[in-house]
Parts: sequence; structure tokens; C-alpha cells
Amino acid sequence: MGHFRTDYRNAVREALTDHSHFEGFTVLRVWSGVIDHDTLPVLGVLTPQDRCEQDSMTSTLRRTLLQVALRRAGNDEVEDVLDRDSAVIEALVTAALRRQGRGCFLDETSVVTNTDGQRNVGTLVMSFRLTQWLAPATLPITPEG
Repeated sequence: MGHFRTDYRNAVREALTDHSHFEGFTVLRVWSGVIDHDTLPVLGVLTPQDRCEQDSMTSTLRRTLLQVALRRAGNDEVEDVLDRDSAVIEALVTAALRRQGRGCFLDETSVVTNTDGQRNVGTLVMSFRLTQWLAPATLPITPEG
């Protein structure tokens, strides 16, 4: 088992790429500001923020922001297509991450459309808030020699 944020991203990437709705999408691990039109459609999963509160001597309350970003080309109805994308993403992310002892809820959705000079391009960013209680980070105890 990896770091919890790595596990979140991997679980969401797997859920999205395994679903037929996102067949043909390029999955980016690092989201650059400029994406070549021939690379579209793309999606990425990131965890840009994590809040930690000491809950007790043996647990911390972690509130992690997980975002799914999707960019695609389209016509005048690109926002309608992004709305359909968002419904699938919300269902897949919550199914992949929500479980006993961990909450996962959609916090915010933003949609931006523009043109690349040839076609309309739409970008969807969905922000999910994950809440989980975890043991505080510790280093392994090693015998001193």
C-alpha cells in the first residue's frame, strides 16, 4: 500500500480509464497549461491540497482535495458534453473512494470554454473533498548500532 494520496489518485485513474465513457482519452499524470489539440481529449487526477488536524495521540483527521480535470474539443454544445462527463465522473469517483471511515463528496465543479482558433475547447474541473482518519506519520524504528 502506498501513500494515501497516491492511492486516491490511482484508484480514480483506474475507475475512469476502465469506463467506456472515457475510452480514447489521454490520461496525464502532470497537467500542463498548454495541451496540443491533437492530444485532446485528456483527463488528469491530482491532489493539490491536504489538511491535517491532530485528532488524538493515535489519529489525524485528513481532509484531502482531489481534483479531476478534463479537457475536450467540441462544437457549440461542448458545455452539454462536459455536463454528461461530470455526471459519469461524480459517480465513478464517489464509488471508487467512498467507504466506511472515509467520506468522499463533490465540493465544486467549474467549466471554462474557449476557442483554440479552430474549434471550441471545454475544460471541466471537479473538486472532491475526502475525509479520513489516519495514524500520524512516523518513521520506522531501527536499532542503533
